[in-house]
Amino acid sequence: MPVRWLKPSRILSIEHFNDFEAFRPNDVLGGGRSKPLDERNFSFSRAILPLQDGLFVMQRSFARRLEADMGASHGIGLIVPIAVHTIVNGCEMDNSMIGTMRGKIPTQVSEQHPNTYLMLRFNSDMRHRGWADFDIGLAFYRMKAEQMQRLRGAFLDMFCVASACDDARQFEALNRPIQETLLAGLDTVLVPDSVRRARPGSFDRHRKLMARLDERVDLLGSTPLYSDDLAVSLDVSVRTLQSATQAVHGLSLHHYLRLKRLWATRKLLLTANAGLSVKAAALANGFWHMGDFAKSYKATFGEMPSETLAQGRLR
Repeated sequence: MPVRWLKPSRILSIEHFNDFEAFRPNDVLGGGRSKPLDERNFSFSRAILPLQDGLFVMQRSFARRLEADMGASHGIGLIVPIAVHTIVNGCEMDNSMIGTMRGKIPTQVSEQHPNTYLMLRFNSDMRHRGWADFDIGLAFYRMKAEQMQRLRGAFLDMFCVASACDDARQFEALNRPIQETLLAGLDTVLVPDSVRRARPGSFDRHRKLMARLDERVDLLGSTPLYSDDLAVSLDVSVRTLQSATQAVHGLSLHHYLRLKRLWATRKLLLTANAGLSVKAAALANGFWHMGDFAKSYKATFGEMPSETLAQGRLR
């Protein structure tokens, strides 16, 4: 999805440059010095989405050579490709690779043609999720095509929602569930396999933790479930919860919580009052993408949520 398809809103700002002299680099991961390969046909666009937990920028670059101290002094920085083929510090980066940066790293980039990609800066270093287990530097992680397509789609949906939303409070309500979807997608590649596999002899400890997690989820009722909040309430790390759900249920933490939220939504639909809508029930349980919610709901329960709501009103 080209940046030019997005419209500015109170949530999302859009910038276009058709003159290199007017171009201003964005310092989300370090501004640097750019030298265009074709100054006469210069064009650059970016969409800037500030979030409570960081800053996301989607940009359409130009053919150039870039020198910069890239990265994040605090937290962690990521580059996620939309349509990319470039050389970064001598490494060829394509559409299957995510770049991850800790600290400030001297970087040389060669873009022989325009590329579209996401530049993300998280305020947290994300070590509590088990991401990118190194101190300072730049690393590339290769994703399977299906994983990358799903992750890329979630990011694009997020920018579309921000582009169409002029109510800051409404977007704030959607912000957490949207980010939860993205974090789960990034977990699939940035969390080492060793974290996902349970260690011998640890099953009983994991089983007890899952019992505490289930009890906590039941107490929350229809409140949206977020991995960071649950980990804090149980006094463990997200990494530990990931290991426990994989060991006990053979599922990722994201998938397990998603099933819990689907069941909570179903219960709400079956006991609905006259004014409840499917959308309201979904939003109340942290689902922000209605198409994806409906697809998951039908795959899980064999019927559309509207059918469940109709059954509930007959009771």
